[in-house]
Amino acid sequence: MTRFLCVCFFLWGVSVYSQEVTEPIIFKDTPLSEVISVIEQQYSVKFSFIDNLVEDKTITTKINRSSPLESVLKELQQQAFLKFRITGNNFVTISSFGRKDNIPICGYVLDEENKPLKNIGVFFKAIRANSTTDESGYFEHPGIPYNSAILISAPGFRQNVLNSESFVNGECIKIFLSHTKEEALEAVLIQEYIAKGITQNKKIINIDLNDVEVLPGRTEPDILQSVQLTPGVNNPNETASGLFVRGSTPHQNLILWNGIKTYHQGHFFGMLSVFNPYVAKEVNFSKSGVSAKYGDRIAGVIDITSENEVAKRFTGGAGFNMINADAVIHTPIIKDKVSLQISGRRSYTDILETFTYKQLSKRVFQNTKIAETVVLNNEENDFFYADYNANLIIQPALNQKIEVNTIYSKNDLDFERSDDMESLNDDLITENEGYNISWKSSYNNKVFLDINGYYTKYLLNYQFITRNLGSIVEIESKKNSVRDYGAQLNLEYKFSEYQSLSGGYQYSNNSIQYAFVTNTPDYELILDEDDQFLNTHAFYSEYKFENPKNFYFSAGVRFNHYAELDKSFIEPRVFIQKNITKNWTINTSAEYRSQATSQIQESVVSNLSLENQVWTLANNEQFPIISSYQFTFGSSFKKNKWYLDFDSYYKQIDDITSLTAGFINPIDNTYHNGESKVFGVDVFLKKRFKNYKTWVSYSYINTQNKFEDINGDDFFPGNWNIEHTVKWSHFYKINNFQFSLGWLWHTGKAFTNISGVDDTGDIVVLEFGEINSNNLPVYHRLDFSAIYDFNIGQNSNTKYRLGLSVLNIYDRKNILNREFRTTNSLNNQLINADVFSLGITPNISFRVFW
Repeated sequence: MTRFLCVCFFLWGVSVYSQEVTEPIIFKDTPLSEVISVIEQQYSVKFSFIDNLVEDKTITTKINRSSPLESVLKELQQQAFLKFRITGNNFVTISSFGRKDNIPICGYVLDEENKPLKNIGVFFKAIRANSTTDESGYFEHPGIPYNSAILISAPGFRQNVLNSESFVNGECIKIFLSHTKEEALEAVLIQEYIAKGITQNKKIINIDLNDVEVLPGRTEPDILQSVQLTPGVNNPNETASGLFVRGSTPHQNLILWNGIKTYHQGHFFGMLSVFNPYVAKEVNFSKSGVSAKYGDRIAGVIDITSENEVAKRFTGGAGFNMINADAVIHTPIIKDKVSLQISGRRSYTDILETFTYKQLSKRVFQNTKIAETVVLNNEENDFFYADYNANLIIQPALNQKIEVNTIYSKNDLDFERSDDMESLNDDLITENEGYNISWKSSYNNKVFLDINGYYTKYLLNYQFITRNLGSIVEIESKKNSVRDYGAQLNLEYKFSEYQSLSGGYQYSNNSIQYAFVTNTPDYELILDEDDQFLNTHAFYSEYKFENPKNFYFSAGVRFNHYAELDKSFIEPRVFIQKNITKNWTINTSAEYRSQATSQIQESVVSNLSLENQVWTLANNEQFPIISSYQFTFGSSFKKNKWYLDFDSYYKQIDDITSLTAGFINPIDNTYHNGESKVFGVDVFLKKRFKNYKTWVSYSYINTQNKFEDINGDDFFPGNWNIEHTVKWSHFYKINNFQFSLGWLWHTGKAFTNISGVDDTGDIVVLEFGEINSNNLPVYHRLDFSAIYDFNIGQNSNTKYRLGLSVLNIYDRKNILNREFRTTNSLNNQLINADVFSLGITPNISFRVFW
């Protein structure tokens, strides 16, 4: 019995001892200095710190004695807002967080009713990056500098500015946004412009293609057609790629895809843009006040970028409409380090001709051989277009990023008509491909370095082939090729949160060829040709000062040297914006720019009469370097969900020619030097209601051209001048439906009428009246679109979208252009080449997102 009691007493003692050893250590409002002493004994470590660093710091926690030291230090770090770092064997250093320390952050953005807000912009100012919330309102970033600003904003909500130190505890915090009046938010941030996803800040129009609402006549956000909805941008041809920005011609616009210069932006002869909207992420469009880093063109700048963040998970989408189908995927390759985005889009018009395609074809092929009613017995028209994109994103470190991009687009037309004896074949191919590699890095969140290089190639190849009994009788060809490669180095230094200075160097080598040739088995006749190259060196610098509440100022200068022409241009750029009150803002800009690459109207009228412009380089003989200066003054006012924007401008363009200015002299096709003056006013008015908003814009543009030895050396209206334009749009949203209705009205473009026809001789001679003294009838049309977003089943990661659009609802027959000419033969005939607008054109689209 005694032995049994001794054993029981021993076991009880062991149990008590074990319980004491495993019992957790509890701290409640305990000074950090005391907590450190306990941990030093428990883990046999030594802490190194400055005494005043841990003063007034208290800890409330429970530590299990078996917990590893790392997890204990993490808990202390989260509560004390200090950095605990193991510096060696049995040593721990305590220090304050600094700007060089990056901390991971995550959070949920909710409204006042605790509902998640999706597609909310989260801006990390210190690293110039941004993110958006997902369906649950969640966002994250692997590393943000300590004590840096995080800005969370959305139209209709008050902005929320957080400090990254709020995330030191490692928790995903909840952030609530409260509703507010539009003007209270926009006095500090950006103004929602046309629709959600299209904003304007410092006169730069930004299009977020992941967030843009449905636009009139479009079920998909075509990039170039979205730009056309802004005031001051006209398109007399009803195409996507033909953007006439404030009186300038389309080839005077600089259009970049991830830093790659593009020379052909249209599918289906300009009716659609070559840029897949589901690949592009963001578009920045400038009509004036252009940054000094942009050169090469004198008109608008459209800077398009695709996804630039490493993918966290596999995402993508696929869909089709009545013309083409496409697919996009973005997949991680190495977690948080490398991801790849690829896409492909192709028309199926060579397989199936839908009603939409037939309507577009009727618009495109009118006044060409394809649309002729008198044809040979057999006729076949094979046409298709395609484009592909790839984007490799590599992030070796938080402050470094490498991107490799490529874009390719092609249009292929093969039209043949034949009988037992004769065969006629139109073969037209256009191709545009480009490549870019860039490296971006930041240092101390003050110095930002961007180095990139690009290569782009454009090819136009048209052949009209005549065969007799299978043998080639004649080939008429038109060829144009562009090869452009270059590099850029850009360096930016931030003096403070409000001030920065940037500068850099750009180099480009451009080689352009074109030729118009007729070949037969017996001879080759070269009608016109050119082969040139040009090296351009550019240096630029720009200073910016921004106080978000009331003032913005930027001043830059660009130096361009065109080596082979031995010509240099100094190009100053200035933009100023001032908030007079929280509701009223004024702005002004001045800029000077030059351009050495242009398109010319071909002097040889082809049988097909499509793609009638070719690229060429400036030289010291016929085509001088084009230069332009522009001055603007504008003002905006916003209150009670009303927004009014006014902009006036004057533009002077020097050293244009009759071939580069979009003007074909009806008297002769020879070279004439000249100038252009443009004066214009843009007015934009918008009103928002709860689920409905409407906006209307009015533009007045007066373009006057003058050429040597034409019209008595006096000014006359430009060929593509449209003086008055009104765009009126409506948007309504209910549940998962979006509806949009848009009306476009403008005065007819100028044209030169004929005063008489002399057909008494062997050759018909046309007598022309005063140049561009007549105007076409007024143009107007009404467009409608609707989309429906829905889910199937419980899988919230997969979304579906069904869209319907109708262009020109009331089927108005507008005249777009009128030209008088004679056929290219000795026995010539008069041709009245009226070009009519697109008729009523419905389209249906379906898309799935995952």
